[in-house]
Amino acid sequence: SDYNYWTRRLLTRRGVLRGTAMGAAGIAGAALIGCGSDDEAAAPAATSAASGAATAAPAATEAVVRAGGTWKRGTSSSPNFVRIPLNTAGNNTPINQNGGLFNRLVRVGKTELGAEAGYDRLERMVNQDFDIYPDLATSWEAVDNNMTWNFTLREDAKWHTGRPFTAEDVVFTYEAIQDPGAGGGGSPLNLMSVNIDSVTAVNDKTVQIKLKKPTGYFGTLLSQTNIADRETIGQVEQGVLVGTGAFKFENFDPNRGYDLVRNEAYHGKRPHVDKIEFTIFADTAAAGLAVETGDIHESTVGVGNPEAEARMLKSAKHYGAIGTGQGGRVIRLRADLPPTDDKRVRQGLLMLVDSERITKEFAGSFDVPARLPWQPSSAAFNAELDRPVFDAAEAAKLFDAAGIRGSTIKADILPERLDAPALAQLLQQELAQMDITLQITPREYTEMITLQTTGTFEHMIVGFGNWVKSGDPAVTVLFADAYDGRMNAPSETEVPLRDRPGIREEPEWMDMIDAAKDGTWTDWDAWNKKYLDVAWSNVLFRQYGARFYTNELVFTDGYDAEGFPFVEGVGLRA
Repeated sequence: SDYNYWTRRLLTRRGVLRGTAMGAAGIAGAALIGCGSDDEAAAPAATSAASGAATAAPAATEAVVRAGGTWKRGTSSSPNFVRIPLNTAGNNTPINQNGGLFNRLVRVGKTELGAEAGYDRLERMVNQDFDIYPDLATSWEAVDNNMTWNFTLREDAKWHTGRPFTAEDVVFTYEAIQDPGAGGGGSPLNLMSVNIDSVTAVNDKTVQIKLKKPTGYFGTLLSQTNIADRETIGQVEQGVLVGTGAFKFENFDPNRGYDLVRNEAYHGKRPHVDKIEFTIFADTAAAGLAVETGDIHESTVGVGNPEAEARMLKSAKHYGAIGTGQGGRVIRLRADLPPTDDKRVRQGLLMLVDSERITKEFAGSFDVPARLPWQPSSAAFNAELDRPVFDAAEAAKLFDAAGIRGSTIKADILPERLDAPALAQLLQQELAQMDITLQITPREYTEMITLQTTGTFEHMIVGFGNWVKSGDPAVTVLFADAYDGRMNAPSETEVPLRDRPGIREEPEWMDMIDAAKDGTWTDWDAWNKKYLDVAWSNVLFRQYGARFYTNELVFTDGYDAEGFPFVEGVGLRA
């Protein structure tokens, strides 16, 4: 098409931001929260699943808050009850991840806040502590080369119904998430449970989990899995949500929202506020404006409105934090069809991706251009290799070596994300100068999903995202379907993944992928170089969001490593 998406961008900048980072990832991107501590003091030291060493729980930060009051939060949708509590994907973040309704066996540590250059009242989450600390489990030990784990459970935890929490609840939960249909299907917990061999209640307060093989993301599974009440799980779709956490679910009104009311019988630290009141807004921009006017203290999603964001960055009545990020835009290339079955063509195409320009013009204010599938907090991150490369001369050399002058390359794009057609147009212009035609086909979202998940898109797919997670590299590798070939050659076939055309040519890479998931891979520089060499995909930019709060809101315990507040420590300024 001759339609100029760069001109369109100038006319719809506000719409672009609403469709990208400001409403997509950010502080409440999609992962964890530690929902309980042992008491008013710091939790006791415990054996860490990540390191095997004794570690101390995060210490609280002193702040002056008043007792009681209502923490007012905005959300963009009603709860999707079928996904609670066994599916942490989707729109249930305020309940599943950071609402204090449920506990997990363990929780992750804290993240620190660092000053954001150029801003007086905006900080960035840095130095995340992804080690794990007690929650419903008070201690644990690993035996059999980290293949068998024994967890000692709290004696005093109770369900909101008053029933004592026992090891049988843990067994029920971990057996339930092994069902692909858990939480309505597509649960990240189900994906991470594939290596569980058995879960056994040794006694009422001891659970044993055996693994089939080494599993690098096991600690993340433990810190993300809400323990479910086996007696009421069948009533969840009717809005009956029962946990062991610091708050209870009450007063659901699909037209207004819902409340989380303080659990007076909670086993851990007493929350500052009496109630968390959630109000449903029509869209993220409306919620952002409500924060700006002080009608709510914060929104659980990004502001979604660049004008409101700009005002709050300058406002003495607000402060903000840039999240850790959970996702990013990713470009995928077909591995089995000519000419992209030649890795030199794939490498050349990715050298024509001007991610710095696209990020500046089409992404959120704090998004970052990139190439690698890691957050800077990851042990696998390499800042030099992550640096975007735009090199048309080197791309031309690779195309000449592959002998594709005069040929046609095809790209499927998602027009509703304006960075996709804009990037395709840039690629089309660059390739035309090399006597290569780029044929662009706009696709509707559902059609694109089918093309992606079946690996049947044209040579290149532009406009979709992927997990770019913090924490253990094994988690990112597990969730990043763009990296292991699942989406790069047709999946509706009896041919095993490793034997498919284009995939079978990279057995070393497939071995590296498996070792990364197992947690046995350590040479991440070699991994990153091989990732760029295989060139099945590249990150275009990592998505972050700025979260804003009114000055009345105080976080005495800070945020966990995934950017979620420790809810017992949230209060209103005295």
